[in-house]
Amino acid sequence: MSENALEPNHMNEWKLSDETRFETKLVSETDEAGFAAAARALAEGEVVGMPTETVYGLGCDARNPEAVARVYEAKGRPSDNPLIVHVASKETIPQLVSDITPVARVLIDAFMPGPITVIMKKSSVIPDCVSAGLDTVGIRFPIHPVAQALIARSGVPVAAPSANLSGSPSPTKSEHVMKDMNGRIPYVVEGGECQVGLESTVVDATGNWPQILRPGAVTMEQMEAALAAAGMTKPETVVALESKPEEAPRAPGMKYRHYAPSCEVHILGTGDFTNYEEYYKEAVERELIDEKTPVGLFVSESIAAEIRVLFEDRLDKILFYTYGETADVEAASHHLFDGLRLLDEQGAQVIFAPAFPKEGLGVAYMNRLEKAAAENVKKKEPAKESRRVLFVCSGNTCRSPLAEAIMKSLWRDSAPHHMLGRPDVEAELAVSSAGVATSDGRFYTRYSEEIAEYEYNVDISKERSTQLTEALLAEQDLVVCVTDDHSHYLRSQYPEYTKRVFSFEELLEEFHIEGIDGHIADPYGREYEVYQKTASQIDRVLRAVFPEILKKWEMT
Repeated sequence: MSENALEPNHMNEWKLSDETRFETKLVSETDEAGFAAAARALAEGEVVGMPTETVYGLGCDARNPEAVARVYEAKGRPSDNPLIVHVASKETIPQLVSDITPVARVLIDAFMPGPITVIMKKSSVIPDCVSAGLDTVGIRFPIHPVAQALIARSGVPVAAPSANLSGSPSPTKSEHVMKDMNGRIPYVVEGGECQVGLESTVVDATGNWPQILRPGAVTMEQMEAALAAAGMTKPETVVALESKPEEAPRAPGMKYRHYAPSCEVHILGTGDFTNYEEYYKEAVERELIDEKTPVGLFVSESIAAEIRVLFEDRLDKILFYTYGETADVEAASHHLFDGLRLLDEQGAQVIFAPAFPKEGLGVAYMNRLEKAAAENVKKKEPAKESRRVLFVCSGNTCRSPLAEAIMKSLWRDSAPHHMLGRPDVEAELAVSSAGVATSDGRFYTRYSEEIAEYEYNVDISKERSTQLTEALLAEQDLVVCVTDDHSHYLRSQYPEYTKRVFSFEELLEEFHIEGIDGHIADPYGREYEVYQKTASQIDRVLRAVFPEILKKWEMT
């Protein structure tokens, strides 16, 4: 990072909050200085790429909301997707949860360390931003020795999703992480190729019997055998998970597009392996006729050999990734994500992969493959990077809603937006507002709604006031307060977020903009003309700072 990272001025530090401020270093456990630096970075609130036996993770201090926000930012992940908390010993688990049920205790004893995540009721140590507002948290004790050493040396519980850009195939090699996260995080720790290759089994153990939320290498049959060995029998009535439609998913991979490359993915066969050579032959022939090439094949070595003979005169239009023997589900699972990534990077227009029986590890393999194939796209979807801006006043009924509407209009009217120097990456901006002395659900003032609609063509009539919370603050890239009093209050109450909080006047000072008054008077209870003057003042400030903000975020 540049020398500015050491300056105490919070305004200067905010400039460095974007993902391109790092020279990402790949370090190994044998590199004592580098490994120690990566562990120290974890302890100090930075994000570090780390190996596990399943896939590589994007780790941060699970107790630190600001570090968690950096994970969401680096990954481009929605903040209503929970993170899994990784530990280096079973002894640390009781600090992170409020209840370990008999079912959870058996699973922990039987399968940890290993590729399993056990969901339990969380303790107050785990902030809401880790659990996406849920009262539960997933705990995992990886068996990978480098992961254990890194977590132990950092001295913190590590919240970590997979270390890929959200939606793309999970990384199973350090080079995958370097490709997706270069410039976004300071360190990636080398741990070799992941042994399992699919994410951990996620199992809810808050009830009277385990319920798998995401299949993985640890199967239900194995869990039930462990419970039986511990003297437990399946109850006649299994306590069902209760979730509300508006709730966040209880496990990663349940809500958003996952595991998919940018090209189409199609599944061949039904899992019986009797006609797989014919399935691949027909698929390749069809795509060659349609000129949808190169065709990507995730395929066994024996079938690949046959395809090479059948299409020896057109091999320049076929890409192969071989995983092993045709019916070897362990080999296919181990190589699936690497295969999808590599074929996609080589330019495949379509990828074909075999179905496996949905039993044992085949359940997890098919879960990932079906999700990859679920949203086939006809052309490459544009990559996107997003930022969040929050406007804050007292009641969140007049000034901050006006600022929200004006900022939205500036973004809309100057579209399209892309990342600087990367025209293929679309830039997105989420704008919202909140109040430090309000309650949820209050109506915006009528004059604010009318000005937003008639002068800025932004409809805020259906929105309501929102109380500022730490979880909301942690999600933001920039927090703009209407007065210095508001910004001073936020920095005193939430010092860990100092770097992202400004008043209008402080923003003008930050960007060395003179001749504009950043004091925004409160129009509440006044006539329409006063609201117009307030909106005009906010408009002048935002029009002045808007291009500077885009520059700092490297947006065009």
